Amino acid sequence: MKSRPPARALIACGVLVSALLLSARAHAQAPADAPHSGKVSLDDFQKEMTSFSASFGGALSSGNTQSLQATVGTIFGMVRDRHALDLTMDFVYGRARPSASEGLVDTARNLRSRGRYAIFLSTMDALFVAGLYRWDTFAGLDARLQGQVGYMRNLYTEDKLRLWGEVGYDLTYENYDPDPLPDPANPDRFVRGYQYLHSARLFLGYDNQINAMMVVLLGVEGLLNVEEPSDSRVNADLALRSVVVDRLQLEFKASIQVDTKPPVRPAGQELYKYDGILKLNLIYTLI
Repeated sequence: MKSRPPARALIACGVLVSALLLSARAHAQAPADAPHSGKVSLDDFQKEMTSFSASFGGALSSGNTQSLQATVGTIFGMVRDRHALDLTMDFVYGRARPSASEGLVDTARNLRSRGRYAIFLSTMDALFVAGLYRWDTFAGLDARLQGQVGYMRNLYTEDKLRLWGEVGYDLTYENYDPDPLPDPANPDRFVRGYQYLHSARLFLGYDNQINAMMVVLLGVEGLLNVEEPSDSRVNADLALRSVVVDRLQLEFKASIQVDTKPPVRPAGQELYKYDGILKLNLIYTLI
């Protein structure tokens, strides 16, 4: 079984993070008076804005239960007149010892990243194109590549509160792990280790800066397979962020990904239809 993401993906992520860090050092660091998502908002229409933040988190257990989990992520956003770009990356890695007589084994190992470009039609409307990458062998995915296009509309905006929706199209390429993939019905044969999915995409987002110290972020995405509706997906994220001091924020984040038809697995192995992650992170805003 493969245990590492493709080398090209690692190199790309390394180059991206290095470039963002260099960019951060090149800009003056103005005080941050409130938490923010870091993602581009149409509220910033025709304003020049650049933001970059990095997040780190983890958990350690000892004694009868011995486990270690670490998370790292970045959020970059930039607006220039009618044009906006945002880039995100999130990596989770965990190990645990099943019993005192056994060694540590991997229990979580996944990488998610996204790049998105939007052009503003007005303060209420935008067109966008996005690319996503996911590596998660525990979910049976050696690589999931997505391309998205669509239309975004602000449904409600008031001061520090924003509700918006998106509609569009998603093309997904999935390469399974392991590859080649043994046929569950006949281990001596192999089945196609990849597939393409064509989906209609719906998204609802909510961003509420409750006060100068607290912000709530919520996003729910539905991907309906237009060729096989029984093979559809739902992704949801809820984040609560609070300022600790100056540029440092504390974030509690819950994420769930539901796949009504998980990837094919070898005989004797099954996958859950959902993956959930709870994270407690420290977020530092560089720009």
